[in-house]
Amino acid sequence: MPLSTTVLSRPVLTVRVHAGLNAASLLAGLFTVGGIGLFSSADELLKLHFPKAQASLEVEPVSVHGIGGVTARFETPAEGHVHRTPGDILHYYASASNLSEAAFEVARRIWHNVATAEARVHNSPLESVHFHEVGRMTNILAVGLIAEMFTSINPAAFVASPLPLADGTVRCAHGAVPNPAPATLAQLEGVAVRPYNGTGETVTPTGVAILKGLGAQFGPWPEMYVKRQVTAFAPGKTFEGANGLVFALGQPL
Repeated sequence: MPLSTTVLSRPVLTVRVHAGLNAASLLAGLFTVGGIGLFSSADELLKLHFPKAQASLEVEPVSVHGIGGVTARFETPAEGHVHRTPGDILHYYASASNLSEAAFEVARRIWHNVATAEARVHNSPLESVHFHEVGRMTNILAVGLIAEMFTSINPAAFVASPLPLADGTVRCAHGAVPNPAPATLAQLEGVAVRPYNGTGETVTPTGVAILKGLGAQFGPWPEMYVKRQVTAFAPGKTFEGANGLVFALGQPL
């Protein structure tokens, strides 16, 4: 999909969340509106910032219910059961990445959001928190790259739509739990939400943590001249109802 490669100075960025808010869909959208023209491929972005990672990354076209967009897919060695602490993740960024100082701070805020939510869910001290699904290497890499892309775009304003939430259940390491998942629910104070007319985990704990870590404001479309736009989808997920995240980048009016 052809997009302008002109670098925008202090643009306005918005994401309109319909379903499938997670690290991969956020990475795919940010890369497409902000990275095309700066990097020949998403894998170049990965190798630049995580040169020792045993991983590859593609941001590729995809169609969901006949609507075209993009998704992000990592290829990494199988990990099995993951048991990582926030300190493990920050140590990995400090010792095995080339993240900028600004991106490292954004990534630290994101993981602090997740850790604080997990501590609340389990009624445990922050220092005893450890991650299972959330701590997979794909999430660690995605959060670092999202932080790097966002600080590179350096938007004057970042606005997200109210988040769609469905009822029902979702499966995790602790079995079937009410939807939204406990670690998502624990982060919703101060976040605008709306009902979703379909089913499924439309918003993941990592997705909420990223939006909050990026300092998103929640509200309607901002005023801007739209310069780039794309719809991003969570890889391998389709929902009963509206799907995807609509990203738009533009200049303030």
